[in-house]
Amino acid sequence: MSVYGENEDQGKYWNEKPGRSWVLHDHEMNNRFQNISDILFASLDAPNLSNVLDIGCGAGATTLRMAKSLSGRGTVTGIDISDALLGLAREKASAVENVTFTWADAQSYQFEPAGFDGAFSRFGVMFFADPVKAFANLRAALVPRSKLVFVCWAPLQDNPFFLEPMEVVSRHTNAPVIAPGTAPGPMAFGNRDYLSDILQRAGYQATEIVTRQTTLDTRQSPQEDAALMMKIGAGARMLFEAEPSKAQVHSVQEDFVRLSAAKRSGGITRYPATIHVVTATA
Repeated sequence: MSVYGENEDQGKYWNEKPGRSWVLHDHEMNNRFQNISDILFASLDAPNLSNVLDIGCGAGATTLRMAKSLSGRGTVTGIDISDALLGLAREKASAVENVTFTWADAQSYQFEPAGFDGAFSRFGVMFFADPVKAFANLRAALVPRSKLVFVCWAPLQDNPFFLEPMEVVSRHTNAPVIAPGTAPGPMAFGNRDYLSDILQRAGYQATEIVTRQTTLDTRQSPQEDAALMMKIGAGARMLFEAEPSKAQVHSVQEDFVRLSAAKRSGGITRYPATIHVVTATA
């Protein structure tokens, strides 16, 4: 088994250039995800938790938020397949005593059985090579009848933050906009029935999936926003794979600026976003 456990493709992706790009833009991406983080934490029963797992914790923003909630009475462990992101997480947590980070594939990592009384994730569970096996492994790490709570993206058509940059790239490169399906990736759990079946097969009970609409907000200028969209997200990945000319790259970035400006009001650009808030009992 490789250093990436049973998830070689995602391990390479998140430890190479794309993962390093997320390190560079961690602060801004957390700003954009603030509304979603608030929704996630409103769904958690933090006062009754004492030893919690943050799945796919990335650079640790949600881990540190949970650590603050548990300060003086509990601990939180963040696990992620990206050593690049965890390096930043450890820097941010250097003065925080109730946090630990584990570099591993949560699908195959040998957790202590029933070692956690809760688990949560902000967009960290959609990348497993074998999601049923992964969620079963996570369930075994939870105290029986404890809760797994996570947020994941709803379908592509309900998320302009993903779809509209892809449409821009398609216009300029003729690359088709391809629905992602259920392959490991950000949109893997858009289909609620598919997701519910995975959790049931993994042994969870009382699964609840609530679809919520929110926004991804940024105070960056349209030019700054466009520059970020050229480096992170579905549009950036699609553009890279299209092998564009310099002229095409320039045209895409110009349209990204226009896309951002059209959504701007009061100094804030807001992208509509739709997520699933998922709660399941171990």
